[in-house]
Amino acid sequence: METRVAVAPDELLATMFGGGGGHPDPYPLYRMLRETAPVHHSGLDGVWYVSRHADCTKVLLATGSGRKPVGVRGSRPFFVSRDQAQRITRRARQTMLWSNPPDHGRLRRLVSRIFTAPRVEGLRPRITAWVDGCIDAMAGAGAVDIMDTLAFRLPIQVIGELVGVPEEDRADLRGLFRDATGAEADLPGPVMDRADRARAAIDTYFAGLVAERRRAPGSDLLAALVAARDGEDRLSEAELLTTASLIFGAGFVTTTNLIGNGLLALLRHPAEMARLWADPELAPTAVEEVLRFDSPVQLVGRYLFEPIDLGEQVIEAGEFVVALTAAANRDPVRFAAAETFDVGRSDNHPLSFGWGIHHCLGAQLARLEGRIVFRRLAERTASIELLDDDPPWEPGVFLRGLTALPVRLRARI
Repeated sequence: METRVAVAPDELLATMFGGGGGHPDPYPLYRMLRETAPVHHSGLDGVWYVSRHADCTKVLLATGSGRKPVGVRGSRPFFVSRDQAQRITRRARQTMLWSNPPDHGRLRRLVSRIFTAPRVEGLRPRITAWVDGCIDAMAGAGAVDIMDTLAFRLPIQVIGELVGVPEEDRADLRGLFRDATGAEADLPGPVMDRADRARAAIDTYFAGLVAERRRAPGSDLLAALVAARDGEDRLSEAELLTTASLIFGAGFVTTTNLIGNGLLALLRHPAEMARLWADPELAPTAVEEVLRFDSPVQLVGRYLFEPIDLGEQVIEAGEFVVALTAAANRDPVRFAAAETFDVGRSDNHPLSFGWGIHHCLGAQLARLEGRIVFRRLAERTASIELLDDDPPWEPGVFLRGLTALPVRLRARI
């Protein structure tokens, strides 16, 4: 019988998220928190942490929850410093990610009319060709870092094509966005300063690209954003720039982590990898299982405008709640054999792209890329050998992804 040592909830949180995060395996910690304190008011920061699937879903769907309004005092997660919170607030005011109704609905309505299913589906042939090109480059090349040669490279090509970022600019933007997202938690000052410089460079770049689209309109998403309007309503200049950079950055960072986390999960579960390789038609369910088993996005924060009743606990208006969606994705009440990686799992609806009004607009594109990647790898490779049993993880709290994943790939004859 397994013996578990009782650990205080705040000690679990400090272990998971202290020092900038990047824990190599937070899931046993999530499980302990979910089992011992599923609705926890932390003494570290005064924030509420919820970790069950039902509670996280309720928080995300609640009409009385949203983003903390600018200027409102209150608790913030201990892993976000006051300085970092102020930096986020300054940049976030014109983005869908940090807005509330009615501004959120206006921004999302304008963008969602552009980010359509036909536009995304139209990328399928190009995505398939790019994936095949990456596989060709890796096959027979010996040891390769598949994060660099596929997981990073493919999504930035795809989102660059969709948004309208010239191919020659994408590599530089990849580095800038990596610096910018690398300071998503309370990290040392030089890291934060580098992130600020990267964000300023990103703003300058997209301002120039928007000006170019005004001179020479095209058929890409950026040109559509410039022209987007709903009656007399349209994006302001600040909203246009922040929305364009948000879509571009979110469009490759999350998908990069989906691909990398998924490949590592498959390599660590060879029976499931063999199952997928024998039946590439399982790629859609395999992607959902990757999203559930090792989510690229680990948590979501919500400010409560109204009380929320979680059964044994009512959390009052004015409180800040962190929904630990990665913990919820392994809740055994919602998922049978929740700790088991199963590429054919049915009735699988992870919370990895959020839920409710802030559900990720790019979820459909990320899923499409993931499905094509895993299907083409299954169809075109005979084997993939993991060359580092403990690959390094990026520092961070909100996002979870690998820094590198060295492998040796052998193509089918």
